[in-house]
Amino acid sequence: MKKEILINVGRFEIRTAVLEDGKLIEFYSERPDRKNLVGRIYKGRVENVVPGLAGAFVNIGLSKNGFLPLSDIPDKSLSEIFDTDIETEETGKLVEGKKLDLKPGQEILVQVVKEPLGKKGARLSSYIFLPGRFLVLTPSINHIGVSRRIRDRGERSRLRSFAAKLKKGKVGLIVRTAAEKATEAMIRKDLKTLNETWNAISDIASASKAPLLAYEEPLVSMKLVRDQFTRGVSSVVVDSRVEYENILRYLRRNSPRLRSRVRLFQPNGAGEKTQTMFENYGVESELKNVFERKIWLKNGGFITIDHTEAMVAIDVNTGRFSGEERPEDLIFRTNMEAAAEIARQIRLRDLSGLLVIDFIDMRNRDNMNKVLRELKRHLREDKAHTDFSRFSRFGLIEITRERKRPGLFVHLTEECSVCRGLGRIPSREYLLAEIERVLEQHSDFLSGHTVLIKAESRIADYLSVQRFDELSEWARCYKVAIEVKTDIYVQPGEYSIILLDTNRVIYKRENSKVTNLMNG
Repeated sequence: MKKEILINVGRFEIRTAVLEDGKLIEFYSERPDRKNLVGRIYKGRVENVVPGLAGAFVNIGLSKNGFLPLSDIPDKSLSEIFDTDIETEETGKLVEGKKLDLKPGQEILVQVVKEPLGKKGARLSSYIFLPGRFLVLTPSINHIGVSRRIRDRGERSRLRSFAAKLKKGKVGLIVRTAAEKATEAMIRKDLKTLNETWNAISDIASASKAPLLAYEEPLVSMKLVRDQFTRGVSSVVVDSRVEYENILRYLRRNSPRLRSRVRLFQPNGAGEKTQTMFENYGVESELKNVFERKIWLKNGGFITIDHTEAMVAIDVNTGRFSGEERPEDLIFRTNMEAAAEIARQIRLRDLSGLLVIDFIDMRNRDNMNKVLRELKRHLREDKAHTDFSRFSRFGLIEITRERKRPGLFVHLTEECSVCRGLGRIPSREYLLAEIERVLEQHSDFLSGHTVLIKAESRIADYLSVQRFDELSEWARCYKVAIEVKTDIYVQPGEYSIILLDTNRVIYKRENSKVTNLMNG
């Protein structure tokens, strides 16, 4: 399987994509004003303890207090923190969870393991995990573990023995997947950096009162390289020379053999079809499909994905597929193809909580088991912990998948103000980032001209009032004059970008399609 990592660096947003055999399977985006909180370490102050919830609410300086369970389990916290493979000891739990005895006003060091969601604040853990390239340092857990994904027993034994030799005191070490075949000198250097980071965190925490941010993870691009760029990744492609040089410097210190797999995307260079990297690799079109409820399969069948408060419901249908005379063969082939696509959509859309899949009814028990194995096989590389049921007597499969952050569909959409939550539309922030990318892509052509953005009132008001400072920054960066106007005739999520000098529409988003008229 060919695995690639793409890193798109915009002036106001960093987007990263992971592809397997040319298909988008994971997507992350980060803006300076909305950084990912998972992995951050805070010195917090306990506001109140709620025995009925078996937890405490901790003030960490955010708008909402975080929730800290009184019975903290370290290996669960570990799996929730990392957007990478789960690093646990093969024999089971790291250590037994501890029972916290907290009082209001008490100060405590905590780490964010889940993003705030809706009205809920961040989920916290009192166990601290510091990730490096090859190791995870666990200051409060006296333990040594090796990633399950290192298959070679001899290599596992070598790494475990070396970690035991490196470990000092009551701190713990977990060897990560990237450490496979790494030299002892490289691992030792990684541990030195982690110890220095932990000492700095301790100094900051002891010198100041809560609430206080003591540590935050690197930007999503560097975090992805640190956590996922292993020997199994064929290439990392970056469209920013600055970020390209940053990654090369990081790899020079940590994994010099992988530097040759990093490539700078050159617009209209050899082998490049389009101006933008994400368009060249088909990522932009894949992202637009995230808004679709119905996903067609190659054989003519389709699946539908519906979000509810309690669960995500996924349904499989034969659709136009009628290539088999025998119904059982037709149903089996459709379900097998659907299982692979459902697994991809689960990872891409980051579907979590309870997922219920309604495959087409099969009579053959062997076929049912093959479909379930196919689904599990394609989710084998999934970083989030997933638990499966068997087929129920109603032909349903239930899956629970841990939630680390709001899913991609939720992240890129917001509640529709017209139907009051019965449907969803592209969010204002998503459209803000999209408009900025259009201006950036065509900045040479637009420089010195006036651009009109015509949009529905929700977007027009958001741009001209709430995001006026960013519009001013765009105008300065791209040397354009920008006007915003409400268009009462368009639907929610639709807008046009017009070059006023010639009254030429250069970009138009409609709910059914997006047209880049500059490429036409």
